[in-house]
Amino acid sequence: GGTLLLIPVTVVGAEEPKISLSDVMIVNRVGHVLPAVLGDATVTVSAKVDVPTSFSMSAAHPNPFNPTTTISYEVPRQAHVSLIIYNMLGQEVVRIVDEVKPAGRYTVRWDGSNGRGQDVASGIYLYRMTSSTGFSESKRMTLLK
Repeated sequence: GGTLLLIPVTVVGAEEPKISLSDVMIVNRVGHVLPAVLGDATVTVSAKVDVPTSFSMSAAHPNPFNPTTTISYEVPRQAHVSLIIYNMLGQEVVRIVDEVKPAGRYTVRWDGSNGRGQDVASGIYLYRMTSSTGFSESKRMTLLK
């Protein structure tokens, strides 16, 4: 096998651009030319990628819930995302998302347990999504047992 080289591409506009590579030369850190073999040298990039245009978080579904609920959220560009469940006293119950996410649509389930895996009491809980870009949104949900 060889080494895979990834080249990031940004598509702007509604057309479907074509990217063609020819006469590629790869040079290592010390200036030696490395052999390069092109596979399919023409790639069509779809401009119709279904990427969200803004950060958002949906209402938990179902709500009220027992035993689990699902929260959907959208990330328009790579960012560190946290989705944390809080009790009504503002105390953290569990972090169900706490990682860098690429652009996309996501869903996460909460089973009514805390960070130690213990079931929590029936009641109203807040869930808050924040991102490293400054996005912040909170919503309420009700756990009925």
